[in-house]
Amino acid sequence: MTLSTHEKSIHANIIVTSVLVLFMSGCSSIAMHSQQETPVPYAGTKQAFKKAKKTWFDYDYYGQFNFYAIDVPFSFITDTVLYPIDAYRLEQKKKEK
Repeated sequence: MTLSTHEKSIHANIIVTSVLVLFMSGCSSIAMHSQQETPVPYAGTKQAFKKAKKTWFDYDYYGQFNFYAIDVPFSFITDTVLYPIDAYRLEQKKKEK
């Protein structure tokens, strides 16, 4: 089965739109890990939930809810991958005190 030029164009638009939505949502995990001196496990996921909750209940930000809702699972995955590093850094901070 071959796709017509129109179908290929539709698929390309869907892929480009999906990638743009992911980049526009931002990754709360990356933001939280770059801001904090003391590592907090799953800080990005907590921040993404906090932003999603704020935009859900505050109608001034209602249109942004989709971006933060998309960010939650990606932040969770990123925080899970970074958890061993956070745990190690947290243990090192405790030893310094």
